[in-house]
Amino acid sequence: MVRPVKRRLATVVQTKQFLEAVIYIRQQKQIPNLERISKYVQREHNMSYGDCKRLLDSVVEDGFIMEYLAVGFKGARTGLEQEGYKIPTSEEFDYTEMRDGHDWYCFTCHKPGDLLLCSECFRTYHTNCTDQDHSGSKFTCSICKAGKKKNKMKKKMLNTLLSYTILRLREKTKELHKIGTKAEEEDFDRFVYQRMDLSAMESKVQTSRYRCLEEFYADAQTVHHNCMLLYGNVPGGITDLASIMLTDCKYDLDEIELCPNCYYMSNAKPEQWFCQPCNPPHDLVYAKLKGFGYWPAKVINEVEGKMDVRFFGGWHQRAVIPAEYIRPVTTNLNSLTVKRTVGFTKACKELKVHQQLLEERERELQDQDMNSKEGFEEEEEEEDKKEDKKEETRVPLEEEMEEEEVDVRRVTSTSVDTKRKRKSASVKVASPDESFVVTSSEDKVTQPKALHVKTASKPTVTSSLHTQTQRTKTHVVGTQTDKSDTQDDKDDDDEDDEPVKKMPRLAAPSEVSEAEWQGRLDKATSDVSERLKKQSEEEKNKALKELTDRLKKDFEEDKQAAVARATTNVSREIEKARKAAEDKCKEQYMEEMKKLAAKHKEAISQTKKKQWCFNCEEEAMYHCCWNTSYCSVRCQQEHWHKEHKRVCRRKR
Repeated sequence: MVRPVKRRLATVVQTKQFLEAVIYIRQQKQIPNLERISKYVQREHNMSYGDCKRLLDSVVEDGFIMEYLAVGFKGARTGLEQEGYKIPTSEEFDYTEMRDGHDWYCFTCHKPGDLLLCSECFRTYHTNCTDQDHSGSKFTCSICKAGKKKNKMKKKMLNTLLSYTILRLREKTKELHKIGTKAEEEDFDRFVYQRMDLSAMESKVQTSRYRCLEEFYADAQTVHHNCMLLYGNVPGGITDLASIMLTDCKYDLDEIELCPNCYYMSNAKPEQWFCQPCNPPHDLVYAKLKGFGYWPAKVINEVEGKMDVRFFGGWHQRAVIPAEYIRPVTTNLNSLTVKRTVGFTKACKELKVHQQLLEERERELQDQDMNSKEGFEEEEEEEDKKEDKKEETRVPLEEEMEEEEVDVRRVTSTSVDTKRKRKSASVKVASPDESFVVTSSEDKVTQPKALHVKTASKPTVTSSLHTQTQRTKTHVVGTQTDKSDTQDDKDDDDEDDEPVKKMPRLAAPSEVSEAEWQGRLDKATSDVSERLKKQSEEEKNKALKELTDRLKKDFEEDKQAAVARATTNVSREIEKARKAAEDKCKEQYMEEMKKLAAKHKEAISQTKKKQWCFNCEEEAMYHCCWNTSYCSVRCQQEHWHKEHKRVCRRKR
């Protein structure tokens, strides 16, 4: 049985509270002792003295805070030694030494304690946080066990599907592209064992490093685990965003596992993507949604007696429909009382295209099965034929020479047998010498077969020519006893002389020197090589031109796409900057208006507190009666004689 191991004692939240207390007390130029730390955590986090003492010992044992003897330098404890606490520096404590192969916190509840260590990865679990068996000598977590299962998809296809998933997750959760800031680097070293974010997951997808869906989901869980450790379970924070991301990731992976073809088609969206049949194909039905009529659809999944279907037509919407509102696709439409709208007609056309493609796929599969069965028989027949051909090719050269002497009386350019034509055609040297015919007063023979041998075998060519000529002469002398035959030979010679006269006359093989044959072969070889070289140059230039045109076209397309992306990004940045400038101007305007309103209010208040001349409305300094004051004696006299002496209430 695997025994749990105690990795750490205090939670991340508790450790951060004591670290904040030590930092705050140090900022006050004081020694962080137990008394000051307990007062701080009691004031800020409502923690009792007993809990503070116990948790502080746990944090010290975890290595985040260390004890030391400090000497007081001010106040009543000046010069006295006292026990203090401080955060160790990188020289005093190296966090990399704590990385011994396993995480310090449970991967499920994100808390410390007695943990089971997975034998194949860094993850750890409490005994009550995992349902895996740990009674054996080794403990393996559920993620590692799921990764060992045989994957049905190829690695390249799997990562292609995951590229759509990571793209959707990045669009929804921009805050998780890169987790943490430079200020949080120390927290990463203290609490996070395996760093992971959406950018790292995207990099792994691009390099095709994922082997199964479980590995991708495990990385998404690692992102959520790290957010829980760094930011805690604060409502509306990054951890909630990571939880939403994990839910979306689970949904997409379930869709991939349910039908990879549907997931790929719905994201790639090629032409007629919904009509393409899946492997295995989905059941086709007529489904009725509440408030609508029956509509053609594919059955994606069956869940607790209900059908998860996706409808043909414009938007290809999905719905979970009870089984009683499902009808087979073979049902007569007249019995369903369907309203044949434009949308329904379009959906039926799409259904028909899908059925046609499905039939073509079935025929292809049947043809492949038939070809695979016939392939074995054909391979056996081909092997037998090859063996027969090998035996035939073992006929000695002398037998071929005897066969050529059967009918020497009519030997012209048309008397060459098909076997010799095939052999001469196999040598790709189209020279006029190949069609030359030997004509002599003593014998009539065609050009020997040995002329097609390479230059290195010249002595053999000469000997074979001489042998064949001698045999032909002997055979001709033996046939001259029959006059009728001789007459026939003359007639045949007259008939055959016409095509021979059209060709260049060649001397007998015995009269041709080896140098002449060498010169003719070299000339023919050079002509053919020049022609082949010219042809290869033309093909090469043509291919280079096509490649250049295609590259130019691709470059222009990429250039236009890059310009469009750059224009879009610049427009987005300009709009963002404009909006930020407007917000800043509005904020400054509101602040200025508040200041002006305060100044105006203050000015009015000061104005109200002053007295003003009743005559000229200047600031007054001479009081006359209850509501009358003057700025000078002149104004007082003017106003007195004018009207004030009749209404003045001042006692005389």
